[in-house]
Order: sequence, then C-alpha cells, then structure tokens
Amino acid sequence: MYYLKRKIKKGTLKNFLNLNGLDIKPKSKRHENIKKVTIVDRKLKNSYCIKQMDKHLKKVYDKIFLFLTSEDDSENGIKICLGEIEKCKSALFNKYKEALQNKKYKEYLAKIALIETEFKNKYYEREYYANIINNMYKNLGTYEEEEIKGKSR
Repeated sequence: MYYLKRKIKKGTLKNFLNLNGLDIKPKSKRHENIKKVTIVDRKLKNSYCIKQMDKHLKKVYDKIFLFLTSEDDSENGIKICLGEIEKCKSALFNKYKEALQNKKYKEYLAKIALIETEFKNKYYEREYYANIINNMYKNLGTYEEEEIKGKSR
C-alpha cells in the first residue's frame, strides 16, 4: 500500500504496509484497477460512516413502509423486513463501530432498536385487527345461516 504526500509542486510516494483505517472497496466499474481504499482521517471516517448508515436506514424504512402499506400478509415480507433490520445492525456492529464516534454509535443503535420494536408492534397490531375482522365475518355468516334454518317449516 502506498501513501502519496504532495508538497508544493512535487509529490513523494511513501510505502506503508500496515495502515490502520476504514477499508472501502469501490463498486463502480470506472475504478476497476482500484482494489481497496483506506480512510485514515478520523473526521472523514466518521462522516463516511454516517452517510453509509443513513443509506442503510433509508433502505430499511422503505422496505418496512412498502410491507405495511401493501396487502401482503405472507411470511416472506416479514422475513425480508427483519432481514434488512439485521443487515443494518450487523453493518453497524462489524464495519462502523470503531469508525463512528461513541455518541453517533449509540444514536444509531437506539434507532435500529426502535425501528425493530415499532415494526413488530405494527405487524402484530395489523394481524390482530385482521383476525378480528375475519372472525366477525365468520360469525356474521353463521348467524344468518342459523336464522334461516330456524324459520323454515
């Protein structure tokens, strides 16, 4: 790994074998030759991690919103939403824990925990009301059938 340090008009190239920092792999096809970028500056690492966690959280919000507004009650939708929450949580624990400031780290942990509990509560509430409506329709249909049977001679 090399570090380029630029002076006024000349640049010097220094070799660093073990550079501690946040490793990033570019995903763009323009950067095929670049295998890994290491961010060493603490402020830059913090701002990069905040940007990435905001992307993760937006993705989680979108998945949950789509699931809760749709009529889909399958297990796959629940698993997808909970999987996205777990992905976000694991990214925070594994990738960004050392790079984020302690205050921001705790803030993101609280956000993820809140998202998870609120999603579960909304889902259980939705299931509860769906069961009440289904039972009401079942009882309404059986009551009419019993009434018709009782009046016939």
